[in-house]
Amino acid sequence: MKKIFNKYFALELFIIILFIFISLIFRNNIFISSILLVLTSTFVFFIIRKKRIVDVVNKKSINIIMLVFGVLYISLFYMIGLYTHFYNNLYSLSINSIIHYIIPITIIVICVEFIRNKLLNNDGIVNMFLILMITTIPDFIIYSQMYNSIDLDKFLVLIGYILFASISNSLLFNYISSRYGPKPIVIYRLITILYAYILPIIPNVYMFFRTFVRIFYPILIYYYIDKYYDTDKKVIKIKDRRYEVISMSFCTILMLGLIALVSCKFDYGALVIGSASMAGSIDKGDVIIYKTGNNVKLNDVIVFKKNNLRIVHRIVKIDDNGLDKRFYTKGDANDIKDKDFITNKDVVGKVVFNIKQIGKPTLWLRDIFNKEG
Repeated sequence: MKKIFNKYFALELFIIILFIFISLIFRNNIFISSILLVLTSTFVFFIIRKKRIVDVVNKKSINIIMLVFGVLYISLFYMIGLYTHFYNNLYSLSINSIIHYIIPITIIVICVEFIRNKLLNNDGIVNMFLILMITTIPDFIIYSQMYNSIDLDKFLVLIGYILFASISNSLLFNYISSRYGPKPIVIYRLITILYAYILPIIPNVYMFFRTFVRIFYPILIYYYIDKYYDTDKKVIKIKDRRYEVISMSFCTILMLGLIALVSCKFDYGALVIGSASMAGSIDKGDVIIYKTGNNVKLNDVIVFKKNNLRIVHRIVKIDDNGLDKRFYTKGDANDIKDKDFITNKDVVGKVVFNIKQIGKPTLWLRDIFNKEG
């Protein structure tokens, strides 16, 4: 058992390192990425020859169910598009999109699901976590193709919107693959991904709502299949099943909370401090949580917009001329106050909480992108 664990563990670490390398070096060359995924799948095939025992009785039904859920997923967005309008698809079906996107993405999806199914032969929480990492990384390669270029802000969008949703989907895919094999997942994924490269128009749906659906939709599928098609309930321990439900629910709640903060579209938002102008009270690398609105007063630390930037400074003076308040701000570490005043329309919100130094990785990424630029 120890030998098997070591084999799986070493293989999974190797794949994680390889996938990170592919996503960083060959992200913009999806054709090479697909070739490397084929080679990785072949390697896994020769290392792990054992096959999983699947539910043969419901296997065909699950394929159909995942196809139906995939079509419903797309239909939901296009129904919303009737109200939010559509835009012309830059990647609509053509020889170019088939060669450069559809074929490579299809290969990547098939290879990832083959690898997932093979690695699921080993049990344990550590193994599940490693599989989650392995199967989430390729989503960056696939979904980042929708951006013509990428800077730090778009990279953070990929993290904030793609990563969290990919984790939710991966939890579902692990569940299905372990019981019914990789085919139903391949069907579902190809439908929900490739439509963006085939259909001539795409619904204009806000990214946060897309992520919201991508997180909750797998839970709906999970409970439906678990209730009506899982014939292996007597074999699986109640404790294990309870762990699956709790872990999926916890991850979903955590991801939605983080996304809500990062999106800054609700009552509260989050922001990484990128300068030392507030050093002493709020340091560079801290993450502040702020409450949106312009109900602020003297000495409040606020977030405001200036020249398309979000700045965190303290209010040191307020002038009220009867028409509109003028707020004068200053960084706690600065010797003089800011040159220009701001008004209510510039105020984004008031800082209510400060988390020390957890924003450092974001600043490191910013330095990397600035150097590359």
